[in-house]
Amino acid sequence: MQHIAVIGSGTMGGGIAQVLALAGYRVTLYDLEMGILDQALDRIQKSIDKGVVRGKVTAVMAVEAKAAITLTTSLAEAAEADLVIEAAPEKLELKRKIFRELDAHARPETILATNTSSLSINALAAATNRPDRFLGLHFFNPAHIMELVEVIPGDDTSAETLDAALAFIQEEA
Repeated sequence: MQHIAVIGSGTMGGGIAQVLALAGYRVTLYDLEMGILDQALDRIQKSIDKGVVRGKVTAVMAVEAKAAITLTTSLAEAAEADLVIEAAPEKLELKRKIFRELDAHARPETILATNTSSLSINALAAATNRPDRFLGLHFFNPAHIMELVEVIPGDDTSAETLDAALAFIQEEA
């Protein structure tokens, strides 16, 4: 996996995008409005700069991570990623709507994941035609500090998808 999309640029989505960009992934960050995305990118860049000041991030890593993030208001564009991680508000029908649209645009091999900590993985996977390529990847807050990600397979998550997600998390860490 080289290209990861994050759906939602709030605290969790922005933190996940930051972690992934610093880990060397190409990141597409999605939200409803460009103004919201611009604010999120500003927060991410300031956080990366703090990491440089604290000696946690090199100047080169900071420049590369900032350049790795692309902003979009198009779910179809976000769905072009190898892995899509949804970090929208904890509303079942909102998340199901997002996953229906992502599923319609994503390549068959794209893995869809949710960052939910409280909603049913199976209920969300059922909104797609790929429950075998769906799982939970629950990043803990703040994502750029907490080096913990819970991997939650659904009833229909394939072994291949689970293995790919575990390998991704181990690389990201």
